[in-house]
Amino acid sequence: MTISNRIKKRFAIGVLFLLTNVVAYAQFDGQTTQYMFNIFGHNPSAIGEQQMIRVLGMQRLQWIGVKNAPSTTDFSANMPFRIKKTYHAAGIRFSNDMFGIFTNQTVNALYAYKFKIGDGFLSLGTNLGFVNMTFKGDSVYIPEGSDYHSENDLEIPKTKESKVAFDMGLGVYYSCKGLEVGFSVLHLTEPTVQWGENTEFYLTRLYTLNAGYRFKLNNPKFHLQPSLMLKTDFVSWQLDVSLLAEYNERFWWGLAYRVQDAVSFLLGVKVLNGLMIGYSYDLPTSKIIRVSSGSHELFLSYEFKLNLDKKDSKYRSVRIL
Repeated sequence: MTISNRIKKRFAIGVLFLLTNVVAYAQFDGQTTQYMFNIFGHNPSAIGEQQMIRVLGMQRLQWIGVKNAPSTTDFSANMPFRIKKTYHAAGIRFSNDMFGIFTNQTVNALYAYKFKIGDGFLSLGTNLGFVNMTFKGDSVYIPEGSDYHSENDLEIPKTKESKVAFDMGLGVYYSCKGLEVGFSVLHLTEPTVQWGENTEFYLTRLYTLNAGYRFKLNNPKFHLQPSLMLKTDFVSWQLDVSLLAEYNERFWWGLAYRVQDAVSFLLGVKVLNGLMIGYSYDLPTSKIIRVSSGSHELFLSYEFKLNLDKKDSKYRSVRIL
């Protein structure tokens, strides 16, 4: 298969987003507004930040009112552990991303090795797993007289196609006294599948950078946390910036902005010791607002205290957790 033919095939797949009444989007990874509570969803080295076992579930419904709009379901669990005097963390993550006639389902094992540096920790991590990429060829609608495709176009599978490919990512993460900085590369292997005899599809490498800081205010019951998340495949870019306020380590609320995409409103509460609920609403600032009322996102998280070493019990996450 020549490079020019591959480009044509990938272009044909991209046009299908329009044929399903969904605006073409630059990435297949699930988009999240409350990324600061789920950093390990973008960076495997961010697991096990606290001496706790953490379980998290998240659901996102994007572009309400748009047919075949994206939706994301995410579930993960992770925990830190010690081997003699070394620090480690391990976890597992499942995700299901639906976008028009495409579905990506992933399962990953996560691992991080942590170096204690002064009052902070430097973590190196990886995720290893598989992604199941599905194309609903039997749901494709090609209008009569289309300039791009015909019903006999061999580039478009006519049936539902589903293939599995190996996937992995790498990350580095540092946290210390309210500061957090991380960098990761996802889809390092650029997992590729072939649907039918003529169509090839792959996930490009995704690079992410996150940073945040938790400020103490004069009133000890209040804290502020600005943060950002930058994602790119060097073809398209996405930047999220946010500011959260926390009261009494139980309630939080804030605003976020995704450049040229949406303004978001966030709020959450720690219902019980270790049980948290967070919600966000995205108000589009792009042209999608003409057909969509916005996006909703909800997460539920529960943490179990795990006292691995009483001497190091002061180690905690810099996020509002």
